[in-house]
Order: sequence, then C-alpha cells, then structure tokens
Amino acid sequence: MGGSTPGGAVTTSALLVPDCGSGVGLGHLERMLALADALRPDVTAMLVVPAGDDTVRRRVTDRGHATLEQAGAAATRALSAAAGSGTDVVVLDGYVFDVAIQQRLREIAPLIVVDDLGLPSACDLAVNPAPGGEAKHPDGADSFLGGAPFALISAAIVEARDSVPQQGRGRRSVVVSTGAADASGLCALVVAGVLSGDAGAEVVAVVGPDMRRDDLGDDPRLTALVGPSTLAGALASATLFAGAAGTSAVQAACVGIPAVITATVANQMDQAAALADAGCAVLAPPHRITAECLRLLDDATTCAEMSTRGRLLVDGHGAVRVAGAVRRLIRARAA
Repeated sequence: MGGSTPGGAVTTSALLVPDCGSGVGLGHLERMLALADALRPDVTAMLVVPAGDDTVRRRVTDRGHATLEQAGAAATRALSAAAGSGTDVVVLDGYVFDVAIQQRLREIAPLIVVDDLGLPSACDLAVNPAPGGEAKHPDGADSFLGGAPFALISAAIVEARDSVPQQGRGRRSVVVSTGAADASGLCALVVAGVLSGDAGAEVVAVVGPDMRRDDLGDDPRLTALVGPSTLAGALASATLFAGAAGTSAVQAACVGIPAVITATVANQMDQAAALADAGCAVLAPPHRITAECLRLLDDATTCAEMSTRGRLLVDGHGAVRVAGAVRRLIRARAA
C-alpha cells in the first residue's frame, strides 16, 4: 500500500471511480474532482475514467489530476483498476456499484461510497453529500456522513464563493445549466426566454457533451461555455442560476447565487426539495423557470436573502471534511 518519495516520506494513494461518460451526467465526476482537490498534497488521487473518452479525460487533467483509463462499464472499470493497484483506499461515486461489486472491492482496500440515493451498500464509509442527505443512512455501511456539510465542492468554487462578497453578484446575469444531455431542450428554452423577456439580461449557457451549441442561437448577450472544466468563473459573476437541481445547483448555493431549479431526472427530486426548503432556490416546473428568473431579476431583496441562505447551507468545507475521513480510514487500516 502507498509508497515513498525519494526523501523517504511515506505517500498514500486513493483510487477515485466516478460513474461518468457518454449519457451520464457530470455530477459524479465533479464530486470526485472536488475530493481529489481536498486530498492534496499528502494523498495522491487517481481518477478512473472510460477508455477513449477524451472529454472526460481532459476535464480531469485540466484540473491538474491524473487519470487511469479503463474499458467497460463503471463497475468493470472499478474492479479492473483496483486489482493489483496497491491503492490505500477506493472511493466510488454513482448508483451502479451494487453490493456484490462493493464486497469485491472491499477485499482489495478500504471502501468509501458516495451516493445521494441511500442505496444498500457494503462499505467502510458511506457519504451522501446532498442537502437533505443526512436522512438517508444506507443499509450495510459501517459509518455514514450525510447532508450539506459534506457537499463535495471544488477548490475553484470555494474561491468563487470568497470573491463574491468583495465584488458583489452580477446585476442581470443568468447562468443556465440543465445537465449533460438536456434531451428535452430545456437549456435553449430558458436561454431564449430570458433574453427575449429582459432586454438588459445576459446569459451564460453551459453546453454539455451531448448538447448542440447551435441550438442556442447567436444573440450577442449570450455566452456559451462548451464543456467547461468548472463553473467557478461564471457563478462568481452571476445574478441567478437556472436549470437542473444537480451538482451545479449545490455549487450555486455555496457561492451565494440564488437559483431557479427543476428536477431534470428523478434522482434530483429530494435535493431540489431540500434546496427550496432551505430558501436558496425556487423549485419550478420546466415551463415556469423563465418566468421565475425574470421575476427574481427585479427583486434584489429576495435575491439577497436567498444568497445568504445558500451560503449558510453549503459552507464549502464539505470536501475537506470528507477528505479528513478518507485519511482517518487509511490510518486505521495501516495501524
């Protein structure tokens, strides 16, 4: 397990396995990147990614982390990567790693599972990083961390959070992010609605790997971010966030950007409700997102209250807390 540097210092390693790739949202990958940030400098993180997926690989390397390409589905990639790796800990993030897979991986190294659905597990530590996740202790986990205090927020997003009090939020800028695939065309609908409904508004639209940039039009007030490695810069200067109630919505809460959200997939429903209950987001059906954005752009008082509530809910230290638990697990196994 682990290794040593030329100077003799003992190093430890973590194998991080997000379910990611074509047809899968980027939330699992983004959370593992945040954890990799927080494990530096004493734990070396290796992210397992689909073989031949240049988009995912670049997203990892652009953030300064190493990749290990493996073929097959996510569970197969996890088993192949862990076998003979000598890693000190394996961390899974996704819904496709069943109990049998977890049992096999746990024979190789201590196992941590990040899962916001509370599915049955067979791990040393389960982490539910979603707001409201504290109520979903999964069966089969030896220990559990849950809720917004453990939201896996990247170092870049935390820097954006720190910059907002000095520079203030944008005056009339809406960041629209509706997920990697956006099969329903929600992103284009919201972009067009905000730009046509408010002559002074600007929109930053996130174009996922399975979306078409051309569908968003060519309005000069539109900035399209195609497969960005982070939303930190966009959120730091935004007035509102609009779109899916996934990882980006939690990042917006951390930065203090009021949100108008909808659950674009079933596994976002509980998180969407938790963000709305906390007062940092408005939960709306897809056809009402534009109207709610236009309303909030003219309501600075409500936006300020929502900003404060979001920053209180998600303090940006979740990845550091989870990284601390990773280190404790490694030390306990080595003792």
